[in-house]
Amino acid sequence: MKFNRDLRKKITRGIKYPVFIFFIKVFIRTIRFFPRKWVLGSFGSLGKLAYAWVKSESRRTENTIRHIYGEKWNNKEIMSFGKKVFVHQAWNLADYFYTINLKTREQFSKYWEIEGEEHLRTEYEKGKGVLCLMCHRGSWEFAAIAPPVLGYETTAVSKALKNAKINELIIKYRQNRGMKNLSRGKTYPLLLEAIKKGECLIIMIDQDTKVKGVFVDFLGKKAWTPIGAARLALDTGAPVVPMAMLRLPGHKHRFCIRPPVPVQNTGDTEADLLENTKRFTKAIEEFVYEAPDQWVWMHERWKTTPETVEEWEREKETGK
Repeated sequence: MKFNRDLRKKITRGIKYPVFIFFIKVFIRTIRFFPRKWVLGSFGSLGKLAYAWVKSESRRTENTIRHIYGEKWNNKEIMSFGKKVFVHQAWNLADYFYTINLKTREQFSKYWEIEGEEHLRTEYEKGKGVLCLMCHRGSWEFAAIAPPVLGYETTAVSKALKNAKINELIIKYRQNRGMKNLSRGKTYPLLLEAIKKGECLIIMIDQDTKVKGVFVDFLGKKAWTPIGAARLALDTGAPVVPMAMLRLPGHKHRFCIRPPVPVQNTGDTEADLLENTKRFTKAIEEFVYEAPDQWVWMHERWKTTPETVEEWEREKETGK
């Protein structure tokens, strides 16, 4: 019986996902026939409905907001902020679909303006590679594809989605913009190689993941933060340039590029990893404070605790 049940599930998935992908492709081709203003308005309304109907996600978002602003805001203010977060993420999805076939700087100039590109260009032209320190503020998908669209050789690492077909579709659209995509895993040598070639490397450290990290202050609370960016900076000597998208009134986007973050390299690896992770997180924090409702508060950023890390260590020791 179990064999038959598993077989039915496999067949169902084999039918369901291709059909789902087909409808996504049809939707992408169709959406461009409508005015962008109408598309954004429709998706914004869907964002409000999602906030009202998908209670598990809206509660998680509210709890994350409350973790930071609970002493300043009442429940009504927290819920109002949470709804703005959902609407903004819905707008991001709308823009992603609406512009998915655009590839060049000229085409995107209708939707983006660039601030501080001289910081990226100066470091890139040195030929030592650039660590593009990004975060999930504004349209982070736009931010990730911005360097290759602007003409910089770029590699990025992403976590593979559970469904291979959908994952392939997303990677395909990124590659169409010139991005080289690596799936998260044992990719560190490949990252070093990309930097050695003088490429831009997209790195994001503003989410809670089960990787090597340290606890540093983020928005006033200790957060488990990956040390990968700091390790790459120390191992390669590549400059770390913060950058992020910002949605402006009228729905144009500004790609904000800041001067490189100074990297500490004293020879004390542990201390340097901690200090540089603090510095990088501070740069990200500044982006978030500029437009807090454009960050992904539905992500459980402060989920990992010291007790969680101790449990990970015990699992490693016991081999579980």
